[in-house]
Amino acid sequence: MAEVPTIRICSALAFFVSFALALVGPVQAKRTDDDSRLLQRYVEARLAEVGGQSETALSIYQDSLKQEPNNILVAGKTYVGAIENGNWQLALKAVRSIELGGNLEKEMPALLFADAFLKQDWSSSDTALSELTELGNFAFLVPILRNWVGIAKDDQSEISFAAIEEDRTASYYLDEQRILQLLASGNSQEALRTLRDVIERNEVRMSPVRMIAARHFIARDQLEIAKEILAAQRTVAERQLLTMINSGEGRLAAQEVTANIGTAFTFHRLSADLGTQRAEFLSLVMAQIASNIVGKNDFSQLVLGRAYSATSNGDRARKAYQKISSSSPYFIIARNAEIGSFIGDKSFPEALDRIESQISDQPTLAELHVLKGQVYQGKGDFNGAAAAFQEAVSLATEAQYSKAALASYYLALGSAQEQSGAWPAGLRSLEKANELLPNSANILNYLGYAQLERRENTEEAMQAIRQAHKLRSSSAAITDSLGWGYFLVGEHEKAVNYLERALAGQPKDPTINEHLGDAYWTVGRKYEARYAWKTAKLFAEESDGERLLAKIDLGLTPELTSP
Repeated sequence: MAEVPTIRICSALAFFVSFALALVGPVQAKRTDDDSRLLQRYVEARLAEVGGQSETALSIYQDSLKQEPNNILVAGKTYVGAIENGNWQLALKAVRSIELGGNLEKEMPALLFADAFLKQDWSSSDTALSELTELGNFAFLVPILRNWVGIAKDDQSEISFAAIEEDRTASYYLDEQRILQLLASGNSQEALRTLRDVIERNEVRMSPVRMIAARHFIARDQLEIAKEILAAQRTVAERQLLTMINSGEGRLAAQEVTANIGTAFTFHRLSADLGTQRAEFLSLVMAQIASNIVGKNDFSQLVLGRAYSATSNGDRARKAYQKISSSSPYFIIARNAEIGSFIGDKSFPEALDRIESQISDQPTLAELHVLKGQVYQGKGDFNGAAAAFQEAVSLATEAQYSKAALASYYLALGSAQEQSGAWPAGLRSLEKANELLPNSANILNYLGYAQLERRENTEEAMQAIRQAHKLRSSSAAITDSLGWGYFLVGEHEKAVNYLERALAGQPKDPTINEHLGDAYWTVGRKYEARYAWKTAKLFAEESDGERLLAKIDLGLTPELTSP
C-alpha cells in the first residue's frame, strides 16, 4: 500500500499572532479598565498553564469568553484548552466565536460539521463542508463526508465514489470508505468484493476496517463471513474477536455499520494519520470529533486514549482506556496501552497493581502476563520479566496460539533472559522465536546482535543480521547492527558505511554514535570519532558516560570499545 499522504498543516504562528493583536488592540487605542482586567486574567491563565493546572486555566478562559465573546485571543485559548480537557461543548462555543470573527483555523469546520451531523441539521453540515473546502487543508474530507450525510439521510443518490477517486488525498482512503459505506447502505455483497482484496493483502493498517466489517456480519448473524475476515488473525484484536466467535461470545462485540460509526471512523483514521505526522493537537481534535459522533464505542476510546497519550496527558489517556471493558476485542490492546502509559510515567507500582487485578480475573490469558513482563522490564527487574514471559509462553502454547504470536512471546522471553544474564537460556528462546517465525527482521536482528555483544558465533550472528537488513534495510537499528558486526569482524570501511547510514536515520541515538566513533577512530578519522563520542555522551545513559568520556580524552583502546 502507498504511504500515508502528508496532510498539509499550517503553522499555528499566524493564529497566535492574531491572538496577540486581538489582546492588545490597535496601538493608538487607549487601554480601558476592562482591557486591564482581561490582560490580568489572561496572565493568570497562562501562569496556571505553565504550572500544569490546565483545568484552572481553562476555567479562567471560559469565564473570560463569557465576558468577551468576540475576543479572538480568549476564544482561541478556550478552544485549545477545551480540546485538551475533553470539553466538547465549550470547544464548539469557542469555535463559533472564532467563526464570527472570520478567523477559523483549517480543522475547525470539522467540529461544526460533527455537531450538525449529530443534530441532523443538514443545512448547517453543508455550510461546514463548504468552509472545509474553502480553507483547503482538510478539503479532501468533503466528498467522503458528503457520502456519509447521504447515508444518514438514506438518500442513495447523494453517494458517489467517483468524487473520492478524483481527489488525490481522498482516494488514498477509497477502499476502506467504499467497504464501510456499502455496508452501511445495505450493499453487503458489493462491499465483500473490495473487502476480500483487503483480507488478502492482510495489512496491519486495515485491521480496524476488517474488525468493523466482522462485527457488522456478526450483528447480521453471518458468523462464517466474520470468521473468514478474521482468519489470518493479523492483530491481537482480530485474534480476540475470532476467539469470541468460536467460544459463542461473538454477540458481545456485534455492531452494525451505521452512518455514525462510519463517519466517526473517518475521523479515527485521520487522527491516527495526523499522529504519525507528529501533529499531536490536530490528532486529538479528530479523536474528539470521532468520539462525540459515535458516543460509547470501544475503538473510539482506544483512539482517544492514544491521542491523549501523544499529548502527554496520561491521566486522560488512562481514563479512556479504562472505559474499554473485558468483553471488548480491544480489551488487551487497551490494557497494553494503559500499562504503557503508567510505564511512560514511571508509575510502576500503579502499573503492577492494575495488571495484577486483571490477572486475578483472567489468570489464563497469556497477553496479561506479557503486560506484566513489560512492567518488570520497564522497572529494570529482568528476572521478574523473564518469569512473567515464561508463564505467557506456557499459557499461549497450551491455548494453541498462532506461530506468529508464540514467536513474539519467545522473543520477549529471550530478551528478558539475555538482559538478566540468563545465557544461553536466552539464546535458546531467541532461536525458538526464529524457528517459529523465520523471516522476522526484529527476531533475526536481536538473535544476531545478542551474540555479537558476547563476541560468540560471529559468523552465524552476521548471517542473521544480514538477513534482517535485507528484510528491513530502512531500519536504523538493524543497519547499526550490521555496521557494528562488520566492525567486529575487521571490515572497518564497510562498518563506517553502514553506521553512517544508521546515523542518518537516528542522529541522536547514543549507541549508533558510539559505534560510529569507534569505527572512525579505527580507520584514522580521529577528529570525527571524538565528535561522534561527544554526541553519544549527550544522549547516553549515565552508566555509559565514564567510558565515553575516557574515549574522548584518550582515544579508543580495546578496554574502551563499545560493548
